[in-house]
Formats: sequence, C-alpha cells, structure tokens
Amino acid sequence: MSEKRKIVIRRKVSPEELQVESVEQAQKPPEAVEEPEVTETTPASLYEQAAASFAELRRRLEEIRSWDRAYQRIFKTRDDVRIEVVKKRLDKLIDMRNQVLTEAQNVENLINEALGRLETEMAVLEEELFDKLVEAEYLRERGGSLPHESQSRLESLEKEIDSYRQKIVETRKKLTELQHMLDKLRELPRTIHEETTSAEEAEPLYRDLVAKFRDEVKIRSTIEKIMQEQGIPRPYAIIHVWKAAFKPKVSGGSEF
Repeated sequence: MSEKRKIVIRRKVSPEELQVESVEQAQKPPEAVEEPEVTETTPASLYEQAAASFAELRRRLEEIRSWDRAYQRIFKTRDDVRIEVVKKRLDKLIDMRNQVLTEAQNVENLINEALGRLETEMAVLEEELFDKLVEAEYLRERGGSLPHESQSRLESLEKEIDSYRQKIVETRKKLTELQHMLDKLRELPRTIHEETTSAEEAEPLYRDLVAKFRDEVKIRSTIEKIMQEQGIPRPYAIIHVWKAAFKPKVSGGSEF
C-alpha cells in the first residue's frame, strides 16, 4: 500500500496585509509595568532600626568579652600554654574590637538620622498641641454661650490634646534613649578595651597573690612590668605572675 502524503498549500501574504498587521500591532496599548512599591521610612521605624543596630553592637561586645574570658581561663588552667602563645592569639581580639569600632560608625549615623527625624516630629507635635490648647481655651472662655456643635468640638479637642501629650511623652523617651546610645558609641573608642576584657578570672588570682606575699605595692609593680615587657593586658599579666608564684616549674621561674 502506498503511503498518503499530506499536501500543504501555503498562501502568499500580500504586502498590504503585512502593513495592516504591523499597524494593528503598533496600536496595541503597551503592557503596564508594575513599579516597585516605595515604602517611606517613618521616624518610628528609624528608631526601631537604630535601637536594633545598637543592641546588635552590644551583643558583639559581649561576645568579645566571652572570648577574652575563655582565653584567660585556658591560660590559667592549662600548664602547657605559654604566655608567648597567648600574646600572639590576642591579635584576634584586637581585630574583633577594630571591626566593632568600624561598625559603630554606621550605627552612629543611623542613630543621628533617627534623632533628626524624631526631633522634627517632636516639633510638629508640640506646635499642633499648642494649636489645640489655644482652640480649647478659646471655646472654654465662651462658656455657656457655646452652641452644641462647639461643645462637641471642645470634647473632641480634649481627647486630641491627651493623645498629643501621650505622643510627645513617647517621642521624648525615644529621643532620650537614642541620645544615651549615641553617648555610649562616642565613648566606645576609649572604653572598648575595658568593656570587652573579663575580670572574673584574674581578680581572684590577684587576691591570692596579695594574701601570699602581703606586699601589694610590689605585686602591682611586678604586674605592670610584665604588661610593659610583654605588651599584654593586665588580666593576662596577673595570670602570668600567679602561675610564676604558685606554679614556678610550669611557668619557668618566679617573678619575685
């Protein structure tokens, strides 16, 4: 049996038809492009962002302090850990502190922006409250001559005044909190070492040294000497002197 072939007849499209089709295509309205929604940053949301960023920075400081405490504990409890090794590893904590100081500048900028927006909002609230107070006072002066509509307006004003006062109290509280955060950030370059250095491990050892030798002046001078010679923070110098006093064979000799 012979195979049947399908015959396709192609019709030639005239130039006139092509022109009509092109015109119709051009006349079609363009598809609407959905523009991204622009969300305005409000003073309240800026405050939340600034407060959250500051809290995260404080968390980072506490994290560095925890690392420092772990370093001290290992140096104190491990007899095979020498001061030279600890000194080199302290560079990691220095890098972490420097990174936090860099990030603190971004947080400070955010807080300044939030402060500016809230101060503007506060000024608007205070002006609007003043207008409401004046209007309410004017209506009260008219006393019994007030028509019913004005009496209703006075009652409405009193509610609005209470609302404005509450908003001003809340805004003032936020401003105070942000200013406190800003002060802390500006002090950070000076206080970061103290804030991220643990005292829990070394201070009891310092008291042990004082109790053993009964010469706190000499102990302090010895600790300061180690700090200068080794370039290490006070807690590590205390631990080193303590190990020299109570574990001389481990530390390589006594500092006294």
